[in-house]
Amino acid sequence: MSQIILKKDAGPIVFLGSMNAMPMMYAIELKKLGYPVLYFVDAHFDDHLNRPESHFQDISYPYPSWIKELQLSSQLFLPFAKAGFSKFIEQKVRNFSDETPQLYVLNGFFISLAPSLKNKAHNVIALSHGSDLDSWADKSEDNQLIDSFSGMSFFKFLPKTISSKLIRHVVSTQYNGLENSDKVIYFPKKFNDRGDIVINELIKSGVKYHERYDISFEPLIKEDRTFKQREGKLVVFSGVRFLFETFTEGNQMYSKGNDIIIKGIAEFYKQYKDIEVHFVEKGPDVQKAKELCKELGIESLIQWHSEMKFSELLKLYRKADICFDQVGKHWIAAIGGYALWLGKPLIANAELSIKSGVWPSDTPVLDAKTPEQISESLHALLDDEYRKTISEESKVFAERYFSPNKLLEEIFSFQ
Repeated sequence: MSQIILKKDAGPIVFLGSMNAMPMMYAIELKKLGYPVLYFVDAHFDDHLNRPESHFQDISYPYPSWIKELQLSSQLFLPFAKAGFSKFIEQKVRNFSDETPQLYVLNGFFISLAPSLKNKAHNVIALSHGSDLDSWADKSEDNQLIDSFSGMSFFKFLPKTISSKLIRHVVSTQYNGLENSDKVIYFPKKFNDRGDIVINELIKSGVKYHERYDISFEPLIKEDRTFKQREGKLVVFSGVRFLFETFTEGNQMYSKGNDIIIKGIAEFYKQYKDIEVHFVEKGPDVQKAKELCKELGIESLIQWHSEMKFSELLKLYRKADICFDQVGKHWIAAIGGYALWLGKPLIANAELSIKSGVWPSDTPVLDAKTPEQISESLHALLDDEYRKTISEESKVFAERYFSPNKLLEEIFSFQ
């Protein structure tokens, strides 16, 4: 598979779209290698989830010269005015660089601009975070997006017949952007059924697809990874966003299984009372989760935290004896990867990572899909020696299986 040539003395590598600040991990790696990078942040100042300073300790606001703000009221407007927004982007780039970009890396709905931004002078890569491909580029008739998203964003102010047409237009435009990209980066096959449908169609069209399943540990480099003996109560932390009933983008494969986590903790609590649990109030099903905690009689042991900057999130990791990632239909992501790297025993559903072949069958993750399995895992982790063993294995595992460098070396020829 042909590689994209990068040159240190050429124009900038331009990043557009910053969902979860995920693209920044690649931008940082390229900067380390000495390549010119221009990274645009389109998230509003209070949108901690998507701003890089909330995730990366070495990035602070005001930003360094290679990071610029690009405020949009909504990325959803991009597919409706591709030519105009593309010219706007090109002018923005010219404002900060005298040289023509050698590469655009597009994320989110910026992917829809690929046909307009692509030319002989530079390549375009579509870097998907998930739903920008498996929901918003899925042209299948049974895509549930139209029904689930018609009541969201500006679509909710429109008649269903009009909103349906507009959503179909976005899907078509987004797919066209992927189809016109030089390379498409998405999760491994078998991670998401809807994503596989889109990827298979793109491959038929000749698009070069690359798998990504990586996490940057740059935000954690100053953290102490030494195993912590338990002091007093067993401290459990789940930073997983609450998504188990409300699927606004129509894809139930994004279920995090938070209800299963809560039921598992409740089962464990029947036999072991000396526990405190920390949850973060993010996601569409927070209220449903609180109601379930009350119904199961465990609301007193739950400490709820508002969405926070990453520096505050790290305090919860430090305090935790055990961490959770999703136990639903989704895959283990950054929230679990960070736990593994820090040596925090992780309870999660590892099925997709193993079945897809990106992980071996033997991992330090305590695999759980049911309340009973969660309760059993919590009981096992009461043993400090067992927790320490899992902790050490987790640190080694994270470094071996989550590095972003493998993907960069696969895609680029560095000159």
